[in-house]
Amino acid sequence: MRNAEFIHFVFMLLAVLTEVAANVFIKYSEGFKRKLHGFTGIFLVLASFSALSQAVKGIDLSIAYAFWGGSGILLTLILGQIIFKQKVRPVGWLGALMMVCGMSLLKMS
Repeated sequence: MRNAEFIHFVFMLLAVLTEVAANVFIKYSEGFKRKLHGFTGIFLVLASFSALSQAVKGIDLSIAYAFWGGSGILLTLILGQIIFKQKVRPVGWLGALMMVCGMSLLKMS
């Protein structure tokens, strides 16, 4: 990582959390039938990309994007189970584990 400072990691965390929140709001929008939820989801996607753009000022793009995408998928998977009672089969959890391993390997490279 080049010149990574604490603030870049704060922006990365913010990017992940707003992306996950966007996914939840878009689900709650019921295909944009509930417009406020849908527009909130779109706003949060834009906020997530804005935070990501600040994070990559100090974190390599390949690492930042992999962490942002992978963490967002993993947290959305967990929230889908908790909030929406969605089920994930063992093969799905294996895929999530492989994704975490991939993100770790990228970080170590």
